[in-house]
Amino acid sequence: MGLAAVAITLTVTVTASAFARAGGRSADQTYPVASALCAKAKAATLPAKLASHVAAVSTACDTLENAFGSLVSMVDAAEATLLSTVSVQKVLVASVCPKSVGTRTACATARATATSTDMAARTTEQAAVAAYHTGIDANRMTFWSTGSALR
Repeated sequence: MGLAAVAITLTVTVTASAFARAGGRSADQTYPVASALCAKAKAATLPAKLASHVAAVSTACDTLENAFGSLVSMVDAAEATLLSTVSVQKVLVASVCPKSVGTRTACATARATATSTDMAARTTEQAAVAAYHTGIDANRMTFWSTGSALR
């Protein structure tokens, strides 16, 4: 029973992390190795090869952390816009299309408008998520390129 519980817990944990929302993790969770190196830089306990470059490593860490915040803000804003748009469009369709539909054309038009408006907001949110992932990868590459150049 104990082994089965561990297996189920591990499966749920892995599955939950596989579907993590873009921007739903902290900088430390997104960049675990870089964050550990940054913590060592702040504590002045860098590895020997980097010990003489504390200022440069700290600058790279600051750049990585600052860029992360703007990427998360971008995704959060796009997601908020999507949720707001979908909510507003649902209310509009509900107000134009009561249970006893009087004018089918007005209802069809409201639904078509809701569909196109929702799709535009969804496309914007998907573009923000793609830009988030691209930015995360680019920031990671820049950070480690800086670290490699210092060795």
